[in-house]
Amino acid sequence: DDRMFKKITAVLLCMLFAAQVCAVGASAAGEKDYVISNPYAEVDWNSWKAYKTQLHSHTNASDAYPTIHEYVQEHYDLDYDIVALTDHGTINRGWNKAPQTVPLMRLVKYERTHMDNIIPLTEAEYQSYLKGTAASSRRTHKNGMLDVPKGIELNMATPISDCHLTGYFADYGQGLAGVYGDYETPAREVKKQGGITMLSHVGEYLYPIGFEDSAEHAGKLNDEYYANKFARIFMENPGSCVGMGINSANDEFSRCDRILYDQILQKTIPNGVTPWAFCFSDSHKIEVMDISYTMMYMKDLSIDEFRRSMERGEFFSVSRYSNGIELNGMKEWPEFDNDKVETYLKNPMPMITRVTVDQKNDKISIEGTDFDRITWVSNGNVIKREENIKSGKATLDLHAPDLLDEPSLYVRFYVTGSDGICYSQPFVLSVAGEEFDKVDVPETHDLSTFLRAFVTVVDVIFFKFNPIIWAFKYFALGYDPIAQIFGK
Repeated sequence: DDRMFKKITAVLLCMLFAAQVCAVGASAAGEKDYVISNPYAEVDWNSWKAYKTQLHSHTNASDAYPTIHEYVQEHYDLDYDIVALTDHGTINRGWNKAPQTVPLMRLVKYERTHMDNIIPLTEAEYQSYLKGTAASSRRTHKNGMLDVPKGIELNMATPISDCHLTGYFADYGQGLAGVYGDYETPAREVKKQGGITMLSHVGEYLYPIGFEDSAEHAGKLNDEYYANKFARIFMENPGSCVGMGINSANDEFSRCDRILYDQILQKTIPNGVTPWAFCFSDSHKIEVMDISYTMMYMKDLSIDEFRRSMERGEFFSVSRYSNGIELNGMKEWPEFDNDKVETYLKNPMPMITRVTVDQKNDKISIEGTDFDRITWVSNGNVIKREENIKSGKATLDLHAPDLLDEPSLYVRFYVTGSDGICYSQPFVLSVAGEEFDKVDVPETHDLSTFLRAFVTVVDVIFFKFNPIIWAFKYFALGYDPIAQIFGK
């Protein structure tokens, strides 16, 4: 009858509604619930400041043109807040002290150094730069500058190609030439002394100058051997070897380093280690001191805060140049023109001013200045790109249907404007209730493995106790072999 028909209809409608609810529930349950590890989580965007930092540059104390005085004055004029002097094999003891030099290094680069006086600052001058009272025709910052303790470029003279790291806060590396391909020893020894290291322009090791052109490899994966080699260095020195350069100088030799960085992250993150991404100028002359740098977010301008920022990834890396593929069809910036430095300095660089992570809805939002495009990268793949941004804001919804690929392990982003590029640190993405499957990162054994053993044996047998070699090390390499032997 009519009542029975209504009951049957009601039951069918209830069943249909229940099926729809179950379908929606199943869809929601099928989405990953991400736990986003935000490297900027503790940054107070309202009170902390972004401090302009140069982590790798040189003077005529090793192989560059400027004296220490010229070097400090120029960085001061360029509005730097933090500067690490990292001469080859030469530990910075303070801008007001003449460093123990490596005469052979200065002689090899005679066309730059002319073996001229190094000219450190007087004590009064030093204090004026630290306090911000030194005279400057261009400086707009009111604060002084930090002199990062014990900066040095390690492996100062490796043959075939540069195998450099920069070290800070440790008494290691003075006058040590280094062994080709041996990043492992200096990273380990600096860690023993409580310092920190950063792998420099590793592209010069992957594609040695004069042997292989890195331009031919741009946009392609690097050999897995290198990803394993560097991943193990980070895994074996957690908290000490804090990251690697991904864009340095005019990017001619680091253009493949961003892709290598992504390859490394996919090996280290599952094993509990996240190395950070740095930019630096590696300047050897005044004209290019401002080509790349980092912006460190810190609650105050102090050495302790600087070290914290460097170790925790609370910074963004900025460059005026890119030889890579990240511009996606945009014209590459022109060759850096020394005659137009003043023009470059007036052009604002892209910068991030706030990061907000919505853990409940799995969203990452950013705010910034002077950029019109943002690119999101996950596991080495571009998953989203937005162009013609005028608001200075962007958001990544990890569950958005328009992602080119599902995010995995981490996401990072970079923003570009008309005059530069700014890179973020990676945001690790774990799934609630799950743990990462450990990734096997095999040991690497190459020429450097043999050379380390060979050099050690030869040094003990022929050189370590040889007065002639002592004299060479003292006068040509600038360090005391007697102190080295007896640990003084």
